[in-house]
Amino acid sequence: MRLGLKADNLLERVADFLNLAPQPLAHVFFGMMASRTLMAGARLGVYAALADGAATAEALAARLKTSTEGMRALLEALIACEVVELSRGRFRLAPRARRWLDPRSPQAITAFLEFNYAQWDWWGQLETAVKSGQSVDIHQFAPDDPRWRDYIQAMYQLARLASPEVAAAIPLPRGARHLLDLGGAHGWYAAELCRMHRGLKATVVDLEGSVRVGRDIIAQAGLSHRVTHKEGDVLNAELGGPYDGVLLFQVMHHLTPAQNVALLRRVRGAMVSKGTLAVLEYLREERDTQSTSAPLIGLHYFLTSGAASYTPAEVEGFLDDAGFKVQSTRPIRHLPLQTLIIAQPD
Repeated sequence: MRLGLKADNLLERVADFLNLAPQPLAHVFFGMMASRTLMAGARLGVYAALADGAATAEALAARLKTSTEGMRALLEALIACEVVELSRGRFRLAPRARRWLDPRSPQAITAFLEFNYAQWDWWGQLETAVKSGQSVDIHQFAPDDPRWRDYIQAMYQLARLASPEVAAAIPLPRGARHLLDLGGAHGWYAAELCRMHRGLKATVVDLEGSVRVGRDIIAQAGLSHRVTHKEGDVLNAELGGPYDGVLLFQVMHHLTPAQNVALLRRVRGAMVSKGTLAVLEYLREERDTQSTSAPLIGLHYFLTSGAASYTPAEVEGFLDDAGFKVQSTRPIRHLPLQTLIIAQPD
């Protein structure tokens, strides 16, 4: 997936082709405005209100306790973002946007939009991080910091979108009983696998702030008897075992190459001989062939963890050094830029 600008008419297409207009200006100015506009729609309750039915700007302003002028300007901006439509003086959620922005939808990503207020603040420290080499380190918050709930709820909403596809692509051994989910936070991928495999139970290991939120998510789904959360740092926690399967989802990019190999070796020692290791990661292309938005994800990882996104070859190297052999690799349709790697002890 690539970020881009869409010309509205022939004149703009020609101007873009001839490089007559400064595209960086469009990215920085309109990109900023679009992001904050979409975030504001979630925080101010616009999507939830419009999910109940079309309404005028005046009615929405009264319901959401905003100024009429401000609400109208926001709604018109949301039209430009293609998530709201106007018909006969009344605003409504665009049909394609409803599944993502109606808070009652099982595909809603409104918590992720809210989480971007925290990410907005983190990105305000980018220049300092680049100069100093020191990241924001988003995993060092106190366990009761409210940002943990925003963070894990946002990740949970993304996991809901992809978990059926991901779980169906993970070939656990026949009769699998024990699954380990390292850094699994919400535990939703583990929960999806448990629902697919009779008798399977999972242990999720993560930091205390993450575990507190994950336990609530699993409890609300009525799956606490299948998925158990355990507090610990994946770098030094006692793993236990043996496990028929291990999930390592969105963990590698937080770690250095040496840390990844060390962790994978411990994982291998905690698995049965024919067990399945599933790795889910944002992977980037080789530096001389980059053509997608993946480098932006890499910069985000540097900012928030002091780490980086890795290439497929680098991840395969980590796995090989730890005694694993890659069995398959596949992109995930429901989460752009993410790749699922299946490996087994060699």
